[in-house]
Amino acid sequence: MLLPLWSLFGLATAFFSAGMMLLQERLRVNPYALPFWIKMACVIVTAPFVVIHGAPTDPLFYFYLALTAIIYAISDVVFFSGISKTNAGAVARLVPSASVLSFLLWFAVDPALLDKYLASPVIAALIFLTLCLFSFFAFRLKKCTVTMQTFRAVWFVIFAATAGPMLTKMITLYADMTQAVYAYVFLQGLMMMALWLVYLVIRKPVPLDVFFAWETCRKGMLVGLASAAMILTKFTSFYFVDNPAYIPAMIALDSVIILAFYKLTGRRVEGDIVSGLGLVACAAALIILKAQV
Repeated sequence: MLLPLWSLFGLATAFFSAGMMLLQERLRVNPYALPFWIKMACVIVTAPFVVIHGAPTDPLFYFYLALTAIIYAISDVVFFSGISKTNAGAVARLVPSASVLSFLLWFAVDPALLDKYLASPVIAALIFLTLCLFSFFAFRLKKCTVTMQTFRAVWFVIFAATAGPMLTKMITLYADMTQAVYAYVFLQGLMMMALWLVYLVIRKPVPLDVFFAWETCRKGMLVGLASAAMILTKFTSFYFVDNPAYIPAMIALDSVIILAFYKLTGRRVEGDIVSGLGLVACAAALIILKAQV
């Protein structure tokens, strides 16, 4: 049986996500300047496609897009700062917890999905068991110093990863895929860059000579190429999935990819790895269970 398109795009997103985090872990670009240059790369990559295909006209597309831009403008800075303070593996193992939250919250947006799952009692019971296991692993991680340090550093990222997919799914309802897949990345990037520049001028979180340094630009654009590919595949996957929680669940495999990279390179892994991967396994279980309904 062929894999659904959303899972293929989701898996590709996981690899690009892992690459982006590992690059930041190695390059250690200033966490405020990095997101700006990442979005600059995204804007450059998608601009020709926006010119060719045009942009959506529905006002609601831009309304939900603006909301995601505000949330992710904050989240991206916190995210890359968290990687610099801890490590890519710890962040990647913790963020997937958002997929469970968004999975539950989406039923408030589309209540009919609940009836769909309840119509299959066995699947519904397994989903409940998965959520219980998730709670168990989350409780264990509370005792892990590395995890709690990471959580304090990236809690807003978890919030954004919960609300963001729901807003992105709403965006897909108000635009044609051919236009939106590029316009989303391009216009959201411009909005976020504008927000960061305004904040840079007002609050000066980083010196201008650091923010606009060639080294910062070069490294930021390198990470940005992986980010642009990740966003394009991620946004495309939302068009082929009924519940947006499954996309972050698939992307959670980036933690497994990072762990495999650590093992291959002989790097020591810190923290409660078993419980962290338990969260990832629970996210993957939701994907498998969904495919059975």
